[in-house]
Amino acid sequence: MSRLFEDILRKTVLLLWGAALLMAGCSESDPATEGLGAAPDGEVEFVFDLSAARAAIGEDGSGEFEDGDRIGLYVFGSPSQHFVLTRENGAWRPKLKKSDLGDGKISAYYPAREDVQPEKNRHIHAVASDQSGEGYAESDMLWAHREIDLSTVSNRIELPFAHGMHRLKIRLTSADGELPEDLSVEVRNRNEGSFSLFTGTPQDPETDEVWITPHAGETAGEFTALLFPQKLAPYTSDDGWLRIHAGGKTITFDAPNEIGGSKSFEAGKTTTLDLRLTDGNVEPGPEPDPDPGTPDPAYANTIHWVYGVDGLDYPRNGEETVPEVSPVLDKFPSGKWFRASGREYFNWQTGYGWYDCDKNNPEMGSSRPGYEDWNMCWAASASNLIHWWMYHNREYIKMYDEKYGVDPWPKYPRPSYEFSDKEDSEVFDFFRETCRNVGGSAHYGVNWFIAGTSGVPANSQEVYDNFGGYFSKLFDHDVATNYKSLRKGNFNRIVKDAFEHDRALGFDIGDPPRGAHAMVIWGAEFDDTGYVSAIYYVDNNDHFDFEIIGIEDQTSQRHRLIRREITYRDSGVYMGTSQVVVNALNEIDLGRDVWEREFGKLLDKI
Repeated sequence: MSRLFEDILRKTVLLLWGAALLMAGCSESDPATEGLGAAPDGEVEFVFDLSAARAAIGEDGSGEFEDGDRIGLYVFGSPSQHFVLTRENGAWRPKLKKSDLGDGKISAYYPAREDVQPEKNRHIHAVASDQSGEGYAESDMLWAHREIDLSTVSNRIELPFAHGMHRLKIRLTSADGELPEDLSVEVRNRNEGSFSLFTGTPQDPETDEVWITPHAGETAGEFTALLFPQKLAPYTSDDGWLRIHAGGKTITFDAPNEIGGSKSFEAGKTTTLDLRLTDGNVEPGPEPDPDPGTPDPAYANTIHWVYGVDGLDYPRNGEETVPEVSPVLDKFPSGKWFRASGREYFNWQTGYGWYDCDKNNPEMGSSRPGYEDWNMCWAASASNLIHWWMYHNREYIKMYDEKYGVDPWPKYPRPSYEFSDKEDSEVFDFFRETCRNVGGSAHYGVNWFIAGTSGVPANSQEVYDNFGGYFSKLFDHDVATNYKSLRKGNFNRIVKDAFEHDRALGFDIGDPPRGAHAMVIWGAEFDDTGYVSAIYYVDNNDHFDFEIIGIEDQTSQRHRLIRREITYRDSGVYMGTSQVVVNALNEIDLGRDVWEREFGKLLDKI
């Protein structure tokens, strides 16, 4: 097995197929590309992120790039440039400066090639006609693209990778349950085409058609081929699309008009074709939906809450039992669900166990007093999750303070986990004081606060240099994990995993390149098949949504839980029937294994 094959197999074949989504915030800015104002023209640190393309990069970190790996980098300009970066001693070389990045439009791909023509602004890629062996892994390509503002960008630039090819899975069964020993498959396809350097959009290939030999799986009758993205239509008639060799015969099969709800082999996606051999012929089996996971009767018609949240069950008969109220009331109802302007709410009260940190200034350009924090939804969400984490670890934190001290950086004493409807969150204030009003991601905020790991847009080099996390003596690793490329199956698995293992859940909505928004899920409702049908969440933008004219004390209106239905489409997970997509989940672990190793297991859960 060649080194190239091994490397690509490690990084690609084991990766989850899905489109890349950029780090979410409340605007186009993010800490991966935004720095400390106008950063000098120093050497650029590239971070090539595999998280949006992974299947299961192990807890040990397997799946990361290693020394010797080579990535191609396109820089748009007049003319465009092409660089090959090689991983050496944990860094990518040659080192580039900001001034080498042209207008700030950058594309990266893996594995790198030398025979490129960047002046044509196209990237050429071909899949192997023989994918029965090494050609399978060598056929894939990882792709990333970013557009950055060089006037504000730091010298650290993150590029998240996604798969560029389409994966076709063919599953053959037979009427009698027995498959011929000589069973094999070929797929007719145009195997070479091009991508736009700056959008990653593939162009339908115009090369000659070839017969591709797929990779045979460990299960009899299963075959997988990597195909260049293109339309299905040319393969729906004429010479056939599949050639199936079985029992000394060759059977041809035309492509269907759609697979997985699409008329194209889309980049970064997997489609599955089920076929059945019968009487020397082949017929289509029922076409599966995109992998939704397995229905779970244990969750059917239930409501589950994040660990520590209680007493909020939404009426199962729904809208008929939820009273409609008008925003002219002196106070909205407490202790029960109510509806206003077509949406259901539950006001915050002490003892319910959920948190709702709100921005002071949710609208850019608003004249409301306080911090400029309209882009800091990620910090508000991180603050909610940190409040929850510290409260449920409060007894361990006492032990930690006795052993290691309270404040690693006295300039910023550790904020209190206490939360009320009368005062601002000290945790959120800490982020407001130490970070800039730009977009980011909540999981970076949680990990930075606890373990001191990088990722937040700090407002000065002093913060970067001196703050190392409030619990870093024990936690030298992340407690928050970010999941992207969500579909029905993995969305439900992550949500259920959080409920079953006492974890909290953040989530992002929207399209990060055009602006996204970070919030927190505190509970979920499941339908009669055991899939999430509604979520219960808090929105840091709704502080002023229910201001009541003439009422001086608005504190009772500040914090509320919201119920919203969840729907599923081939393209992802959505808020109700809207076009608002759930693009990421953040799962936050209490770290009880770490606490217990250091201080022993407490008799009761905190």
